[in-house]
Amino acid sequence: MPKYEIGKKIKAFREERGLSQSKVVEELAQLGINMSRETLSKIENNSRSISAIELKAISDVFGVDMDDFFDEEESEDLVTFFRRKNYSQNTLKEISQLQEMVKIFIEQEKIYKKEKY
Repeated sequence: MPKYEIGKKIKAFREERGLSQSKVVEELAQLGINMSRETLSKIENNSRSISAIELKAISDVFGVDMDDFFDEEESEDLVTFFRRKNYSQNTLKEISQLQEMVKIFIEQEKIYKKEKY
């Protein structure tokens, strides 16, 4: 499985906008990109790579930034991150406590802001 599943994101953007593959291909043609519907299908299924020029044109069709296709996996918590760096158990425990304090602070801030308005 590719690290970035650009094809799935392209398909998701297309479906969110209610566009058929044929319509996307038509709009790409207006931008000077000749692509068949079958090629777009292969790209969406991650069975064909996409060039930077094609991706830029698709991002223009969808009105999104090219970076939107490269969002990586969800952020991990700090403990997981530092565990991978082989920190000691004491350090991991302290990081976990600090992380919980930050979460509580953020929740308190949200509550405070809701009460304010």
